[in-house]
Amino acid sequence: METMNFRAVPTPKGPEEKGDLGFGTVVSTNARRLLNPDGTFNVRRTGLPWSEAVSFYHAALVMPWPAFVGWVVASYFGINLLFATAYFLCGPAALVGTATGPFTGDFGRAFFFSVETFATIGYGNLAPEGAAAHFVMTFEALVGVLAQALITGLFFARFARPTAAIQFSRRAVIAPFQGGYALMMRMANRRKNELIELEASLSYSYVDEVNGEQLRRYKPLPLDRAKVTFFPLAWTIVHPITPQSPLWGLSAEQLAGCDAEFLLLVSGVDETFATTVHARRSYKADEVDWGKKFTNIFDLPDETGVLTMDISRLDEVQGA
Repeated sequence: METMNFRAVPTPKGPEEKGDLGFGTVVSTNARRLLNPDGTFNVRRTGLPWSEAVSFYHAALVMPWPAFVGWVVASYFGINLLFATAYFLCGPAALVGTATGPFTGDFGRAFFFSVETFATIGYGNLAPEGAAAHFVMTFEALVGVLAQALITGLFFARFARPTAAIQFSRRAVIAPFQGGYALMMRMANRRKNELIELEASLSYSYVDEVNGEQLRRYKPLPLDRAKVTFFPLAWTIVHPITPQSPLWGLSAEQLAGCDAEFLLLVSGVDETFATTVHARRSYKADEVDWGKKFTNIFDLPDETGVLTMDISRLDEVQGA
């Protein structure tokens, strides 16, 4: 089916070809994808100072939870080790008091005193002695208060920031549709929260050669249904391949030859936060299965009347 050709006619050119999604034409010589599978842009910025190129706050908000928790734990121990080293360098007489049990050496006492100071615990068994130790303790107390406020704020911001957990099918298909064919991709909400007023837009990006110069073109692909009010089930995005479609007359080999990429953008309202959320996905030409269709992922309602949807089967396809 990969040699399927809907109609051997040249792709019509019109004003819509000049449309640009923001990638420009400079990426025409890049054979890699415009959008990564996770929805991030395949762009790396250089030429900026490190302090301007890296946004600590943004990185802390968008990094995965395991990475964020790991960063918090590593920072906690790293800061305490740093101040423990400072106390240790102040000399063995910098800390006075009794300490029993394991880790009662000079550095062990310094580390656990740093933990008590950083967390404003202060059990009273250890105390600084001398100007140097008092100066380190004063500075660490300030760092501890600021760090606790910062970490608390980041945790709150991460919980208060709504994100869409939409799972897209790994591959798109070109399947029979209403007597013809259509480009389809499927998606579902991974969470139990409700998404409403969902809108989807699909664009077709390809490389065109004009006067010996390669230019990247962008065309919108009209959808059979571009908006749904509720999103409790899976939604199959459908672009009918009609004579008016930019894909009319193109085969799998032609799509691969022009470095085709299909860019899908979905936006909707998270009912819990009453905030608009977004999700993106792209499909390269080699990620499109021709002559396939998605399998049914719904099970008949049980005795309670509840319909079951198996999201683990979202990617399953079968012969059309």
